Amino acid sequence: MVRKVVTLKDIAKRAGVSSMTVSRVMNGNTKEVSDKTSEKIRKIAHEMGYVPNSSARALASRSSRLIAALLQEYDEDYNPLEDSYTSCFLGELARQIKKEGYDLMIHYVKDYSEITYSLKSWNVAGAVFIGMFDESIRKLQEDNHIPLIFTDSYSTVRSITNVGIDDYAGGELAARHFLENGHRNLAFYGPEVLDNGVVTHRMRGFVTVLREAGISLPLENFMDLGVKDLGAALKRLCSGENPVTGIFTTADNCAYRIYSEAYRMGIRVPDDLSVIGFDDLNMSAMITPPLTTVRQDIKKKAAVTCDLLMKHIRETDPPAENIIMNVELVERGSVRRR
Repeated sequence: MVRKVVTLKDIAKRAGVSSMTVSRVMNGNTKEVSDKTSEKIRKIAHEMGYVPNSSARALASRSSRLIAALLQEYDEDYNPLEDSYTSCFLGELARQIKKEGYDLMIHYVKDYSEITYSLKSWNVAGAVFIGMFDESIRKLQEDNHIPLIFTDSYSTVRSITNVGIDDYAGGELAARHFLENGHRNLAFYGPEVLDNGVVTHRMRGFVTVLREAGISLPLENFMDLGVKDLGAALKRLCSGENPVTGIFTTADNCAYRIYSEAYRMGIRVPDDLSVIGFDDLNMSAMITPPLTTVRQDIKKKAAVTCDLLMKHIRETDPPAENIIMNVELVERGSVRRR
């Protein structure tokens, strides 16, 4: 039996809109289409079994040999691959997956409604989720019966397979290193803590060790990425009778910003301000002074993710696994002994 190919015209006829409107929605260009109409069109397309022409060949086979890597796109003006950790992880993941005879397809999604449509339309063999998808995990599992591997997830859903690192221990390592080098007045810099994610756990590990040492960080010593003038904020922290002498930040990229703004304000690293980063990106050993940082093995993390994905593709109903990798402190030149 030959399956009827559903066209944009068919969807437009049922939805009572033009084919151009349907095309815009199917291609993610919804600026000129209302949310209500977009949702209606996607629902009709799903009900009718619409498959984009670009993925028809994949759907015709039992396995497309494609693996989807999904990243959340929070801001249309921001390219997620500008983040050095993300690009490094995905580059290594693509290499590992290619060795297994598959290809990696990177897909940006804004919300849950786009995920299942994308996975089914391309008939991918499996998917890897980069970043926070915790609110949608249960629904994703219900709607997609392919291997789904999550990274850095702190979801309470127990039946997921996740690859992460010991973020809490990373914060502890940073705090202990500062204390061992005589630093008592410290600060924290990173994304705003709004959820149960990696930033929260890194901060909690850091703050807990300091609290056990009798040190509490005042609210003004916490800076998020939205601070309007980081240089002025650093100048304020590093001035006065009891200046901040060290900052822990949740990513090496953030540490690079601190270096730049400190230089602009005449603050010397590490003479005036010591800095500890997180990730150990390649650039961290090359900047001046070389950055002391909490290292996670990004290449190994990608390899473990690929191995788990292949295991779940080949085996029938394998058990969920939560693999947590260790971190370590790499001591370089950005922390001064006081």
